[in-house]
Amino acid sequence: MDTKGRKGKIFGLKGKKKKKVNIDLVLANKRAVDNELDSEASPMLEGEITEDQPGSPMVRTRIIPNNKRSKLKTRIQESEGKPQSFQIAINITEARQLVGENIDPSVVIEIGDEKKQTSVKEGTNAPFYNEYFVFDFFAHKEVFFDKVIKLTVMHSKRLRSFCIGSFKLDVWTVHKQPGQRFINKWAMLTNPGDISTGVKGYVKCDISVSAKGDAMEPGLKASDAEEQIDKNLLIPEGFPSERPWARFCVKVYRAEGLPRNTSSIMANVTKAFIRDNAALVDPYVVVSFFKQVGRTSTQKSTADPEWNEQIVFTEMFPPLCQRLKIQVWDEGSMSDVAIATHYFDLRRISNEQDGDRGFLPTFGPAWINLYGSTRNYSLGDDTGELNEGIGEGVSYRGRLYMELAVEILSGGAGSESKLSRMVKSVKDKGGKAGGKDGKTAGGAGGAAAAGGGGGAPDDDKGKAVAAEVLPVESPPVMNADNKESFLLFGALFEATMIDRKIGDKPISFEFSLGNYGNILDTAGQPSPSSPSPAVSRRRKGLDVPDISDVFGTSPLSTSPLLPRNPQDTTWISKSTTPPEKPHIVEGNRHYMYLPLEKNKPCINVLSQWEDRMYRLYNSNMLENMAVLFEEGIASAAELHKKSDPEAEYTLKTVLKEFCMDARSFIAAAEEKLKAELKSTELTQLDKKRLTMCKQELESMIGEAQSLVEWRRNTGSMKEMLQDATKLTQKIRFLVVEPQHTVPDMFVWLLSNNKRVAYARVRARDLLFSSSLEAKGIHCGKIITLFMKPPGKRVVGLSVQAKVDVYLWFGACSESTHMLDNLPTGFTPATEGADTSCPPSHLICAEQHQFQLRCHMYQARGLIAADNTGLSDPFARVTYLSHSQTTNVISQTLSPTWNQCLPMKGLLLSGDLEHIQQEPPCILIEVYDDDALGKAEYLGTTVVVPEVRLASDTYTPPTLQYSPLHCGSQSGGELLAAFELVQIPESGEQILTPLWEQEGGIYTVPANIRPVLSTYRLEVLFWGLRELKKVQLLSVDRPQVFIECAGKTLRSSVIQKYNSNPNFTTLVDAIELELPENDHLHPPLSITVVDWRAFGRSTLVGNYVINNLKAFKYTPPPALPAPIQKHTQPEVAYSLGSALAPEPQRTEGLSQSAGQSSSTVAVVNQDFLIMVEEEDPPPAPPTQEAEPAKKKDSRSKSARSRSTKRRKRTIADESAENVIDWWSKYYASVEKQDKQRDVSPFPDVFERVSSQSDGETKKKKPKGKGTLEQNTTVSVATKLATLKLYNKELEAEFGPFDDWVNTYELFRGKANEEEGASEERFVGKFKGRFCLYKLTEDEEEDWEDVVDTGHYRVNRGIPSNGPVQVLVRVYIVSASNLHPADQDGKADPYIVVRLGKNEIKDRDNYIPKQLNPVFGRSFEMQVTFPQESLLSVIIYDYDMVGGDDLIGETRIDLENRFYSRHRATCGLPSEYSLDGYNAWRDCLKPSELLSKMCRENGLDGPHFRPGHITLAGKTFSGKTVFMHEDQPVESYEHLSLKILHRWAEIPAVGCKLVPEHIETRTLFNKARPGMDQGQVQMWVDIFPMDLPHPGPAVDISPRVPKGYELRIVIWNTEDVILDDSNFLTGQQSSDIYIKGWLKGFEDDRQETDVHYNSMTGEGNFNWRFVFPFSYLPAEKVVVVKKRESIFSLDKTEQKLPAILILQVWDFETLSSDDFLGTVELDLHGFPRGAKTAKSCKVDLLTMKTERISIFQQKRARGWWPFCKSGELTGKVEAEFHLVTAEEAEKNPVGRARKEPEPLPKPNRPDTSFSWFVNPFKCFFHLVWRSYKKYIIIALVLLITVLFLALLFYTLPGAISQRIING
Repeated sequence: MDTKGRKGKIFGLKGKKKKKVNIDLVLANKRAVDNELDSEASPMLEGEITEDQPGSPMVRTRIIPNNKRSKLKTRIQESEGKPQSFQIAINITEARQLVGENIDPSVVIEIGDEKKQTSVKEGTNAPFYNEYFVFDFFAHKEVFFDKVIKLTVMHSKRLRSFCIGSFKLDVWTVHKQPGQRFINKWAMLTNPGDISTGVKGYVKCDISVSAKGDAMEPGLKASDAEEQIDKNLLIPEGFPSERPWARFCVKVYRAEGLPRNTSSIMANVTKAFIRDNAALVDPYVVVSFFKQVGRTSTQKSTADPEWNEQIVFTEMFPPLCQRLKIQVWDEGSMSDVAIATHYFDLRRISNEQDGDRGFLPTFGPAWINLYGSTRNYSLGDDTGELNEGIGEGVSYRGRLYMELAVEILSGGAGSESKLSRMVKSVKDKGGKAGGKDGKTAGGAGGAAAAGGGGGAPDDDKGKAVAAEVLPVESPPVMNADNKESFLLFGALFEATMIDRKIGDKPISFEFSLGNYGNILDTAGQPSPSSPSPAVSRRRKGLDVPDISDVFGTSPLSTSPLLPRNPQDTTWISKSTTPPEKPHIVEGNRHYMYLPLEKNKPCINVLSQWEDRMYRLYNSNMLENMAVLFEEGIASAAELHKKSDPEAEYTLKTVLKEFCMDARSFIAAAEEKLKAELKSTELTQLDKKRLTMCKQELESMIGEAQSLVEWRRNTGSMKEMLQDATKLTQKIRFLVVEPQHTVPDMFVWLLSNNKRVAYARVRARDLLFSSSLEAKGIHCGKIITLFMKPPGKRVVGLSVQAKVDVYLWFGACSESTHMLDNLPTGFTPATEGADTSCPPSHLICAEQHQFQLRCHMYQARGLIAADNTGLSDPFARVTYLSHSQTTNVISQTLSPTWNQCLPMKGLLLSGDLEHIQQEPPCILIEVYDDDALGKAEYLGTTVVVPEVRLASDTYTPPTLQYSPLHCGSQSGGELLAAFELVQIPESGEQILTPLWEQEGGIYTVPANIRPVLSTYRLEVLFWGLRELKKVQLLSVDRPQVFIECAGKTLRSSVIQKYNSNPNFTTLVDAIELELPENDHLHPPLSITVVDWRAFGRSTLVGNYVINNLKAFKYTPPPALPAPIQKHTQPEVAYSLGSALAPEPQRTEGLSQSAGQSSSTVAVVNQDFLIMVEEEDPPPAPPTQEAEPAKKKDSRSKSARSRSTKRRKRTIADESAENVIDWWSKYYASVEKQDKQRDVSPFPDVFERVSSQSDGETKKKKPKGKGTLEQNTTVSVATKLATLKLYNKELEAEFGPFDDWVNTYELFRGKANEEEGASEERFVGKFKGRFCLYKLTEDEEEDWEDVVDTGHYRVNRGIPSNGPVQVLVRVYIVSASNLHPADQDGKADPYIVVRLGKNEIKDRDNYIPKQLNPVFGRSFEMQVTFPQESLLSVIIYDYDMVGGDDLIGETRIDLENRFYSRHRATCGLPSEYSLDGYNAWRDCLKPSELLSKMCRENGLDGPHFRPGHITLAGKTFSGKTVFMHEDQPVESYEHLSLKILHRWAEIPAVGCKLVPEHIETRTLFNKARPGMDQGQVQMWVDIFPMDLPHPGPAVDISPRVPKGYELRIVIWNTEDVILDDSNFLTGQQSSDIYIKGWLKGFEDDRQETDVHYNSMTGEGNFNWRFVFPFSYLPAEKVVVVKKRESIFSLDKTEQKLPAILILQVWDFETLSSDDFLGTVELDLHGFPRGAKTAKSCKVDLLTMKTERISIFQQKRARGWWPFCKSGELTGKVEAEFHLVTAEEAEKNPVGRARKEPEPLPKPNRPDTSFSWFVNPFKCFFHLVWRSYKKYIIIALVLLITVLFLALLFYTLPGAISQRIING
C-alpha cells in the first residue's frame, strides 16, 4: 500500500502519516461544506462509496456504552511539566563546495543565546574540522524543542567577517529522528537574505539531542572524497533534497474578548482614575517562526482590536521547524506584557504526501482560542508563565481571528521583486506598521525571548531577515445571522473534599464558556464580532430568526439578559450555583462538603458562536473509535501479560472491529458530504482534512488487515500489540482539530468572590449530537472533576474540591435533549424540561441509606518519605460526607493494615438501580505520618465500590490492586476491597457483623481476605557491596533482614565488612503463608542494618521487591543422558545429500532437530563447508565448518595474501610489515561497516561475520580452500577480527545476573528531583530467592532439608570464599568527551580504581583532545569479593588547581567472573599460538571445553580425528594440520568453534562472550544521567589458581610513519591574465604557485615569480618538499602543533591527506591577487592529463579512475586550477612520495637547490620585475614597441635643436659678420 511505503515522509509528521480527520462531516449542522468541495471532492467520495459497497453490510457503528457517569480515572493530578536537563552535541566534521575565493572558513553554531565557533581554516573551500561541541540546557520540554540550531559558515578576515551561508533546524526535528540524532549528514547552506543565489556549500555534521538517561552512540568520522552529498543531506527522511523557497503569510485580522486590564502596575494606577469598564489594553501580535519575528501595529485602548495585517516569512519549504508561535502582547509604558500564547503545529495543518494527496500548510480564516492566567490580575501573581505558553492555561483570555497561507516561490528573484514592490507601496503608509516597530527589540522582542526561541532578530550578520508586515484585506464580516445560540447546562450532584481553609465562607461554583458566564469580569462580556458597536446596536434584535434556531440571535453586549425566543419568554442565564456554606466532613476535620442530597443546583449559560460544530463532531467520532480501539488493545495486552492464549484472538477481533468502525466513519461522512456540500463555507483546511482523514483511515484499515492476517511466529504477539498501539497513536493524531470553535469550559470554585480553584473541560467532550457516535464522551453524563488551584503546583495533594457534575452542551434548538440522560430518580424543579427555561435545580424524591465498608488490606511500593528510606503510612478514605483513616504502620514501604473502615449513615439519592450500576467514586489518599508537623502526601487513587442491595443475596467483594499516583510519579499500589451495602428499612441486623479487635478496630473479614497456602522461600545470601557511611560512620557489622508476609528471615552477621563483605552462611529458608492467587502476593523487603557498640543497630538501607513472580521455582531441564556411540541418534545433522559419512553439524543454525534440511554440506575428508540453498535469513554459513588452520604458519601466510583484490600499496606494505593488534582492530571496524552497509538482515549476520571472516583470514587452506572463500559472507579482510559492541557488554548479555541478583539499597526521602536516586543509594545486596509451594509431604520433610542442606536455590552456585584474580583493563580510546576547559577542549587522562588499588595515568594525558586514543593497558592483582567494583574514570588534566572529572563508568567484575556467559576473557575468533592474535586465556580451547562440560555435568568431550562429541552431539572439522611437512593433530581449532556455539548445547547452553571491545558511557554526578562521552575498552579476568595467562596484549597507539612528498612544479599554461599594462594595455600576469598540505599551513611553500606572462604560460622547475606523519590504517595525516604561543602542549590533529596548490598573481605595491586553486586528495585524485590541451576543468569531477599517491609513489601530469567553478589555469606537476628513511638516504633540495638541483627555467626575456629593473623594463616595454617612433623622434629632435640653434645664432652671426665686415 503506497501510504505505508511513504510512512515517514510527512512534513513534520514523525512517521504518523497525515492524519487528519478527513471526513469530518458528521455535521449536525446545516452549513457544512462549501461549493468548491462539490466539484473537487464529490467524485472521489462517490467512487469510494461504490468501492465500499460490497462491504456495506459490514458497516455498522459501535459506540461507547451510554453510561450515566464518565469513565473512572485513577490519576487525579496530571503531571506538571518541570524544566529538565538536556544536552545537544554537535560534531562539525568538514565543509565542501563553499562559495567564495580563497576563503578562510569557520563554522559558528548558535542555539538560543549560546554561540560556539570552530577554528579558522585558511585558504580552502573544503575545510576539515572534526570538532565537537556540547550545549547544556535546563528548560521546559516545549521551550527546548522550539530552540533553533543554526550553523553559519563565516569567512574570517582580519577586520570583519562575512557570512557565506547558514543552515538551521529546530531541536524537535532532531529529536524525532531515529536515535534522536543525525549522523554524518550534509547541511545545505543558503543565504536567507538573498534567496535567488542558491546553495552556498555544505557542512557535514552530527547533531544529537539527549535528555537524562539517553546514551549516544559515537559515529565514525571520516572524510570520503567519493561521497555523494546530495544523497546524504541533513533533512528528515522523506523530505525532498531540493527544497524551494516559500512565503509563509500569517494574516492577523482581529481579536475579541481580550482581558480589559492587564498586569502592568501603571494600568492598575490608571484604572483608579478612569471609569472601570474602559479597556486598558494596547494589544499587538507577535508571530515568531524559525528565528524570524514579525509584529503587527499596536491598537490603542481596545479589548476587541482589528489589525488586518499580514506578516510574511520567507523560508525554505518544507521548513525544518515544527511550530509557529503567535503571541498577543499588551504594550505598556514600562514594559510589554504577554496576554496569551498559541502554537501552531505545522504537522496538523499540512500533509506532506506526494501528488494531490498532500497539501501545503493552510489555516482558516478561523478563530483560535487563547488561554492563560486568570483575567483578574493581582500583584505578585506567579502565573506569567501561563501566558507565555508554558503549562496549562487556567482561564480563557480572548480569541484571535487569523489565517495562514503558504505559497511556493518559483523563481527566487522574480517573486522577490514582486514582494519588494508590495513592501515599497507599504512604506508610504508605513506609519502604522512601522511606527512601533522600532521598539520591538526592547519590548516585544525582549519579552518574546522569554518564551523559548522568540526575540526580535538583532543586527548580527547571518541572522534571519525580519519578517515583512503588510496590510491585508479583511475577510467578509460575519454577521450575527451566522452565529448560533448554544446552551451549556449543568447540575451539581456532589461537592466534597472542599479544603477547610476556603470553606469558612459560603462558596459557589461558576461555569463559563469563553467570556459567557464569567461573573467576576463583567466588563469583558463579548460582543458579537462586528466592526463597531454602532452597527451591532442597529442590528440588535431585528434579524429574522433562523428557522433552525429556536432562539433569535440578539447580542449580549450590554446585559446578561438572554435573547428571546419566538414565544417571547425571557430566559436569564445563570452561570453560578447559589452560595452555600459547606459542612465539615464526618471523621476528617480537613475536608468539608456541600449538603446536596435533596437539591441538586443547576446552572445554564447561553452563548453565541459561529456554527462550525461539524469540526467537533468529526473529532468526536474519531475519539469514539480511538477509545474503543484503545480499550480493546488494553484488554488484549492484559491477557497477553497473563500469557493467555485468547490474547491473539482478542486482538484480531479488536482490529476487525476497528476496520468496521473506520469504514462506517468513511461512509457516514460521505453521506453527510453529499447532503450538505452546497450549503456551507468550509475553509481550505476543512476540505483538506476531510480528504486526509479518509486517506489515513483507509491506509490504517489496510495496516490493521495485514496485522490480522499475520501468521503467528515467535514473539509476534508482542509486535502485533506494538503495531496496534502505533495505529492508536495515528488515530489520536487525527482527533485534534487545529481550527478552534467553542473554547473550553471552565468551572471555578468561588469563595468570598475570589477564584480559588478550577477545572477545565473540553467543549467538544460535552457537545450533544443526535448521532450517537458524534456525541462528546462526557455529554449528558456525570463527570467527576478534581479542582486545583491556579498557578504553581503546591507540594502534596493540590485538590481543593471534588465535584460530581452533570453537563450538557448543544445548540439551543436541541436543548429538549438536555435532560435525556439524567439518572433516574431526579426530576427538574420547574414544570418540566421544556426549552422556555432550564430548571434551577433537580429534586430527588428517593433517598436510601447505605453503609460503606472499606476493606484496607495492604499496599506495596510506596514512596519513601522519611530519612531512613521508609515511611509510616496510613490511608484516608473519603466518600461523600464521610471520611475515615486507617492505623499508622511504622517504618515500612509495604504496610499490611488488614483493617476494615465502616462508614455508616450514608445517604444516597436517586434510583437504586442507578446507584448499583454507577455509584459515586471513593477517593483514597495515602500519607506518611510525621510525629512533628503535617503528614506527608504519598499518593492517591480513585475506586468505584461494589454495591450490595438489600434485595440481593450477599456476596463478599474481591480484593483488587489500584494504582496510587503521586503527581507524575507512580506511588505504588493499594490492595483493598470496597462494598457499599444498603441498609434496609428494618435496620442493620441483616448485615454480616464485622469482627472487632480491641481499640475499636475492625479487621478485614476472613471471607474477603485471600486464601493462604504454605510456601517456602529459600534465600541465598551472597554478600553486600558498596555500602556507604551511615551517620558518619562506616558500616562494619551488617546483617540483612528479609521480610515477607509478616515473617522475617535473618542472615548471618558479617563480622568485618571491610575484610570480607560476603556472608558466612550461604543459604537459609523460611516458611510463609501466602495467598494462592499469585497477583495478591505481598511484597518482599530487604533491609540491611549495621550492629554497633552496646547492641545498637542502625538502619543502613532497604529495597522492596513488589513482584514475587520472578522467584517462582522452575525445575531445571533434564540433562541428556550420555549415549553410546553406536546408538547415537542422528541429531538434526542429516545433510540432505548423500555426502555425509557421519552426522555433521550444520553451520550457524541454532535450530532444533529436523530443521536443517535447508542447508547442504559439502564434505571432503578433512574439509566441511555448508553451502546454503533455500533458507537464507536464518542460516548464513559460519566458519564452524571451515577448515581449521595450521597454527604455526601464521606469519608466513599472512604475507602471502592474495593481491588480486587491489594493488599493493606503500601504506599496505607498512601495515603488513607490522601486523599488530591495531591491524585486527581496523579489520574489525571495516568488517562491521561492510556488514552495516551490505546485510539486509543485520541481526542474523552479526554472529556469522564476527567469526566467519576470521576463519578465512590468514592462512589459505590446502585443497579446496577457494570454495570456502566464495561462501563466506562479505570477507572484509584476511585478518582475525574481534566483536565491536557500541554499547556496554551488559546491554548485550544482560547484567550477568544469571547466578545471583543485585538489589540496590536506598535510604532517605524519595523525591522527583534530578539525581535524587544517586544520593539515596547506599549499597547493594547480592542474593537470590526461590519460592515454591509446599505439598504436605514436603512440609513433613522440612526438618530433614534443613539438616542436610539440600536447597534448591544454590544449585550451580560456587562457594563465596575469597578468590585471587589477575585483572587486566585495556582502554583503547574515548570519544565525544564533554569539554572541560574554557576553549571547548579537554586534556584527558585515565584513572583506574579497583577496591583499594588505584592507578593514575596522569603523566600520559592527551592534550586538547575530545576523542583521545589512549591505547593503555593496566594490570592489578586483587581479591574478590573485597575488590570487585572496577571504576574507569577520565579526568581533565589542569596545570593549576585540581583536575576536573569528565566522567566515569563502573563495572561489577564479580558478576562477570561467576557468570555462565564466561565474561572473564572473550573467546577469539580463531586460535593462534603467537603474533597479533596469540591465545591469551589461561586454558587452551580444548581444556576450556573439558572444564565447561565438567562444570555442567555433560558427557564428554570425546576427541577423535575430525570429530569432537559431547552431550550426544558430534561436531566435525579439521583436526590434522601440516607442520614442517609433518601432520600434527590439534583439537584446539574445533574446540574453539564448539565454544562459539555453546548456546546450541541443550539445557546448559548459553552464548559465551567473544573477544570484544565494549563501548561504555561515562557519567558525572554533577550532571546526573547525562551522557559525558564514551570509552572503548575491555577487561580480562584470570583466576590466580590457573596457569598464568602470558603477557598482556600490546595496544599502545601506532606511531605515525614519516613520509616526504616531493612535488616539482614544471610549468603552467592558460593562467588567466589579471594585469593590463598602463602604457600598452597589454594583458599579463606575474604568476607564482603556492602549495601546502592541509593542516601544515605553516609549511606553505611558494615558487619564484614568473613575471609578465603574456600567454598564461609560466616556467618554474621548482621543487616543494613536504615532510609529514601519516597513519596508513586510518588514512590520516597527523599534525602536531601548538595552537597558540600560550599553549603548553602540542595538539594532535588527524586530518585527511589533502594537497592544495594555488596560482597567484604577484603585486608589488598591493596584496597579491588570487587566481585559482586545485585541491587533491592524496588517496584518490584524478590521473593528470597528458597534455595541457587535454586538461579540462571537469577532470576533477569526472568519475574517472582515481589514483592514490600512496599506491603509485609517482605521478605526473596536468591538473586544472579553478576559481568559482571556472577554469583559470593549468599546472604541470610531478609528485613523488618517499618514506622518511628513503628521504634520509636520498635527500633532495627545496626550490632548485642541491642535492639533485633542478635546471633553471627557460623563461622569455620579458620575465622580470619592472620595479627592480627599470632599464630592462624600459627596453622591453617601451623600446621594443616604440623603437621607430623613438628614432624618428630623436632625429626630429636633433633636427629641431639644430634649426633652433641655427635660428638662434644666425642673426648674431650675420650681424657680427656685417660689423666685422
